[in-house]
Amino acid sequence: MNKKTRSIALMVVIIAGLAGMIYIWLNYGSSPKAADAPTLSKNSNGRITLDGTVAAAKSADLGFVLPAKITALPKKVGDVVKAGEVLAIQDNADVKAQIGAAQASLESSRSELDLRQHDLKKEKLKVHDFSGNARKEQRQQVSSSEDNVEVQKSIIVAAQNDLAAARAQLDKTILKAPFDGLITRQDGEIGEVSGSAVPSFLTVASNDPAKNIEAFASELDVAKIKVGDAAEVSLDIQGEQKTIKAEVISVDPNTTSFQGKQAYKIKLKLAEENENIKLGMHASVSF
Repeated sequence: MNKKTRSIALMVVIIAGLAGMIYIWLNYGSSPKAADAPTLSKNSNGRITLDGTVAAAKSADLGFVLPAKITALPKKVGDVVKAGEVLAIQDNADVKAQIGAAQASLESSRSELDLRQHDLKKEKLKVHDFSGNARKEQRQQVSSSEDNVEVQKSIIVAAQNDLAAARAQLDKTILKAPFDGLITRQDGEIGEVSGSAVPSFLTVASNDPAKNIEAFASELDVAKIKVGDAAEVSLDIQGEQKTIKAEVISVDPNTTSFQGKQAYKIKLKLAEENENIKLGMHASVSF
């Protein structure tokens, strides 16, 4: 290969390299085009329409703190519950034994305090029976008895704290309804272990006529939606299509997985209540 041919070949390599760099910069070094972003909505006539579902106005995920076997499930999915009702219980025999021991210790400490206070009262009465150095010594005995009473009081406080801690531990083995509603989810059966590895065991949702709508929007659509925006929600209620006005009450700042895509959850509040609107119903949300 002569010198001229080598120069031409070198120029071709350089040009090809530059072209490749420009291609990479244009296609990977810049922001994705709008057409490449995932679409979760139907857009027509300048409106955004999102798929959504009816959600409870209030819901709570409940779970146990420590792993242990489930021993009782007084309620099941679909049951209506009242605030404070027991929904699930873990094996808590050991904790109940601790409570029994703490109660016994507290009662014993209180009895001992009664004895020491009685002794203190007697020592105080003896002071008047002495004079001089004998009275001085008796007063020292009174002071010692007073110290014994204070020590016993501190022992009682410690016993009370132990009992409170054991009762708090017992509470962690029992799930109670935080408000009136119904159980919409329960992950587990009697005999299975539930605890820290499964932080949420069941869900309680409010069952009042007031409902919310949850919908998911893409990155492009969520930029056009903000809290306070008005929307129209279409629902199939008892075979009849009905449109209800709604208002956006929250827009999640972070994405979540929805239909295999990353999307932002939008929550809306319906402007009217209707007992025939059931949880989980499909809704079409139009902005």
